[in-house]
Amino acid sequence: MNFHFQDPTIPYSYSLHEALLQACLGAQRGGGAYAFVSQDGVKLLLEDEAFRSFVDIGTFKLVVGIDEITNENALKRLRDLREAYSGLEIIAFLHDVKGSLFHPKFTWFKNNQGGILIVGSGNLTARGLRRNWEAFSIVQVDKRKIKKIEDDWNGWIAHSEHYLRDIDDESVLEKARNNLRNRYKKKPKVKLAKKIVKAKETKWQEGEVPEDIEAWDFTSTNVVLVAEIPRSGNRWKQANFDKHTFTDFFGAKPGDNSQRILLRNVKRSGLFSDIEIRPSISVVSQNYRFELEAAAGLDYPTSGKPIGIFIRVSTRMFLYVISMPKNGFYKRVRQFLDQKWEGRTDRMKRICTTVQQLRENCPKLPFWKIIK
Repeated sequence: MNFHFQDPTIPYSYSLHEALLQACLGAQRGGGAYAFVSQDGVKLLLEDEAFRSFVDIGTFKLVVGIDEITNENALKRLRDLREAYSGLEIIAFLHDVKGSLFHPKFTWFKNNQGGILIVGSGNLTARGLRRNWEAFSIVQVDKRKIKKIEDDWNGWIAHSEHYLRDIDDESVLEKARNNLRNRYKKKPKVKLAKKIVKAKETKWQEGEVPEDIEAWDFTSTNVVLVAEIPRSGNRWKQANFDKHTFTDFFGAKPGDNSQRILLRNVKRSGLFSDIEIRPSISVVSQNYRFELEAAAGLDYPTSGKPIGIFIRVSTRMFLYVISMPKNGFYKRVRQFLDQKWEGRTDRMKRICTTVQQLRENCPKLPFWKIIK
């Protein structure tokens, strides 16, 4: 058994998200139950290539609780994935037992060697999978023990038949709608410069507020990378970095492509793009790179270099903006980078700074539109 702390303050902390994806490799079937599920949590696990490859050939049954948190947005994403993956079954746990909460958080996988049981405190949300302080255990079991786990699972499913409903059941949907309404009783918040402020109501309207927005909070002391992005043929959206930046800033390990870097582009309007789940690619040629969706379809400029600005919000989680020479804020970013760079003139310029210093020197970046 391996026991892990998921700690957002430790650069190389192993996340529940990465443990679940690793367990998918070689799995034949499995199941899991989670008390709270969010749209972003669903994306992180069920839309990753490792999980998709697993359910292409195997089967997985997911039981989701809807006592709190889980809302209609999450159920819609689950419904879409259930239709896309023939091996995926999703059911909701809806009960009327007073004083009790549906609260499990575990997953099991059967493979040729036996199986894997992952159990801990994290829910199927972006915060539970990546951002919160959580603890979990990974238990490798033999064929006899995985059979016992599967038998117990099937026995519990049969016993709970009265509470298990299709995610399209109207009573499930109504409970999920109430959870969403309750969410909007409190306006989402974003931390910055030791102050907590409400997100602009004109920016975050109902149905537009990103799920798990709190998972992307940052403060004035968060570390920021400001880096020139080199041309890489016609595929410059695969941004290359030096080994030091790859390991010390992004928290990746060369040769370990099982790690997942989470990226989220902040548009010029101040709204978030969808989460990008990226394996940390390192190849024999000593290239260390990540793909940036915000660069897709953009021509590499004929004059000047694109500059990527990455705020590290947690271990291997980053908000980013790409500053192009034609952007109104490019000049200030360019000046800031040039002033702070102390390396050779023939190298890509890359510096680390803080959110506070970045904001003081580059006040028009889209990051600041998130807040009042």
